Amino acid sequence: RLESFDMSLDTAAYFNSVGEMFIAREVQTGDEYGFEGVMPGDEAALARAVQQAAQRDDPRYSDILNIYTRLPAGIEDGVYAMAVQLCAGHDDPWSRAVAVRDYLAGAYPYSLDVEYPPTDRDFVSYFLLDSGRGYCSYFASSMAVLLRIVGIPTRYVEGYRAEPDASGHAVVTGLQAHAWVEVYFSGLGWVSFDPTAAAQQPDHVAAERSRR
Repeated sequence: RLESFDMSLDTAAYFNSVGEMFIAREVQTGDEYGFEGVMPGDEAALARAVQQAAQRDDPRYSDILNIYTRLPAGIEDGVYAMAVQLCAGHDDPWSRAVAVRDYLAGAYPYSLDVEYPPTDRDFVSYFLLDSGRGYCSYFASSMAVLLRIVGIPTRYVEGYRAEPDASGHAVVTGLQAHAWVEVYFSGLGWVSFDPTAAAQQPDHVAAERSRR
């Protein structure tokens, strides 16, 4: 949870109504920024926070739901059936998000040796129903689509996987490029999930970046 942000005024950082931050020009060599944020201590604590927040009124939720559950044409029936099956027996958004994340991370192997889907096939459909192998973009896209099918707002995110050292600092370069999913929970906001099968392997991000 972002609490403070510091950047030179010449970059003119902006926030939009759905919590995204951007600047009004291209990033340049030498640009610097700093921020402070709060991270959950453990997943059980975050689950409790989500459940408690759901009891509060969230005036933004209807707009978020309308925007971030939209789906493109071409997603195949098998993906819709998979989403319903994975979420069966899970009655709340948190447990559904965890179920989809854990399924993807456990059922599909991480691989850089992948083929692009045929031009007449949807990207996520081909990954989930046929190829079954991919890297972070495949896993994150799939989780976003599966949860949107069952009415849970999600967004696909590309950024960097930062690993702080003992002092709490991290040096982040292009080698740490990564993709993950953010799920919106009513009353709380966006929460990050990483469904990539190799998410706990420290060397997979650098390998993926070299592949790109």
